[in-house]
Amino acid sequence: MKCPQLSIALCWGLILSVSAEPPTPAIAVSKGSWVPLFDEKTPLMPETTVDTPQARITRIGDRARDRHAREGMFHAYDHYLTWYWEERTMAIEIVDEVAKGGTEVIFNYTTLAPLGAPEFRAFYRGINTVAEYHFNLLAPLTGPNRYTAKISQQMPENRPLRIGDRIEFEISQFLQAPKNGRSNYYGTTMLYIVGQGVVPWLAEGTLLDSAPLPQSAWMGGATTLPYQYSDEPEDRFKQMAGNIAPENAQPFLFGRRLHHTDFGNGTHSEPGNPVFDAHAGKLGPLFTARSCVECHTQNGRSLPPEIGAPMTHSVTQVAANAAGAPHPVLGKVLQPLAVSGAPEGSAAISRYLETAGTYADGTAFSLRRPEYVFEGKTVDHFSVRLAPPLVGLGLLEAIDETTIFALADPDDANGDGISGKARRVTDPETGEARLGRFTAKAGEARLRHQIAAALDNDMGVTTSIFPGKDAKPELSDSELEEMTRYVSLLGVAARRDLGDPQVARGAQVFEAAKCAACHVPELATGRFHPLAELRNQTIRPFTDLLLHDMGPGLADTLGEPGANGSEWRTPPLWSIGLTAGVSGGEAYLHDGRARSIAEAILWHGGEAEASREHYRKLPQVDRAALEAYVKSL
Repeated sequence: MKCPQLSIALCWGLILSVSAEPPTPAIAVSKGSWVPLFDEKTPLMPETTVDTPQARITRIGDRARDRHAREGMFHAYDHYLTWYWEERTMAIEIVDEVAKGGTEVIFNYTTLAPLGAPEFRAFYRGINTVAEYHFNLLAPLTGPNRYTAKISQQMPENRPLRIGDRIEFEISQFLQAPKNGRSNYYGTTMLYIVGQGVVPWLAEGTLLDSAPLPQSAWMGGATTLPYQYSDEPEDRFKQMAGNIAPENAQPFLFGRRLHHTDFGNGTHSEPGNPVFDAHAGKLGPLFTARSCVECHTQNGRSLPPEIGAPMTHSVTQVAANAAGAPHPVLGKVLQPLAVSGAPEGSAAISRYLETAGTYADGTAFSLRRPEYVFEGKTVDHFSVRLAPPLVGLGLLEAIDETTIFALADPDDANGDGISGKARRVTDPETGEARLGRFTAKAGEARLRHQIAAALDNDMGVTTSIFPGKDAKPELSDSELEEMTRYVSLLGVAARRDLGDPQVARGAQVFEAAKCAACHVPELATGRFHPLAELRNQTIRPFTDLLLHDMGPGLADTLGEPGANGSEWRTPPLWSIGLTAGVSGGEAYLHDGRARSIAEAILWHGGEAEASREHYRKLPQVDRAALEAYVKSL
């Protein structure tokens, strides 16, 4: 499936027609017992970078923004203004003729609505303001809502362009007559390297000129975001992937609107946006949260409630026995709220049990374990799960099954004490055996399935995957696809503190403690994911997506088919150091019991016991280095 260089709306319609097609037969892997999500028969969206004899062509999408990237005094670059899903995306095509021996780099961009002042800026200057450029142009109209800017000189040197030159550019969307909302908007600050493409950047020097981030900082491959200079830490997990395709910009924003919609009354979580009437009245009848973003705070992890407060930002899974059989009254998930009438009951933290310990150097520490109290039905077998961060999930879906199987060692054949295993789950649409890779126990194989399950279990919103008793989905397949496209294409933050000697020392300690045996630093995505942005990427998620026995300290009284109470999927570590800024506090592990990275490490047991003891016996300077390294990821 290839999208023409026409309108985003037309291309999106074509994409949805592909996504609505029945699944193609998939080839099995691992002796016929597992079926991969994607293979050579999977319909692929077009590549975003293409080489022709005349030019290297890069396609990328963008959205309208309030202010400029470096204006930290306004805190108004990464956030979203009202009506962000309407008329406020553009398709950018960069035709790099210099890469093939020519003399120009041509920027063609197409907007959804006419512009009043099509301002194009390039080559950062930053002398008088941090929004100043050497090259400023009112780009001429060259087609319906299509504008073109041509560059042949490197500035400020005023010499011909060469391969390797940097072109920072920013395109404003000053709308001529918007249907709703404000008319004047800026765009994303992007760095284009002649002959290469758009890359994540950092600001350097007194003028904060842009320079490419080294690839060791590209945690999400080409989806990686530039460093943030707008002083909006809470918005870091809400951004489009750094390489988002033009045809995905608009569905990303449609999906974002659904993500922020209250399915009870249709209101948007951000003030000033209109009620989404089409999605009011779809909540329940029993539920835990009213919107996706209510639990996934700013798309980050949720925090535990205060002692005694109801648990409405987490999921309390329940069962009749330790193997995970559904509870005869409550089913699989305790839903503490109801649209009308009495809810099922609720859970709360009654207290924390503190356990004292000491490092080998005599320094004291304390670990806490939550104890829970239930109102309503008595529950003996349960597992509390706080909402995890959402960034990078599309990239995890794009990793080939064979890559993950190669990391598994279920029988500890190499004798290192670590025996990660892959979990087999059943595809709810096809009935095929898949590799589980999402949820705390790898209970879902596909991101679309995980989103549909969360809609059903947490909000009572049905889809064609989980249609409910009346078999009438409340969310259409196209809307579920939009939500999936949104979560799949959230940009991953770049690694930070690259030149910090303490962080460099921490990386060595991380390896020496064998943390990387499970938190695998580097993986590659496969060739067959439908989204071009996610294919063939070198990523640094720090996970193996396998189940590991973490010992009795972290065990729950509830398991799942294929994963007992003490087995947990290795959580990714990318962006973990941004937790406090995004979520407003720190809480780690599946139930949020750990108040710091140190506490999270000290709770490791089972297969990770040796690594935990290695850390406990380190001198304080090395413990601090390891923690600094993890927070730089």
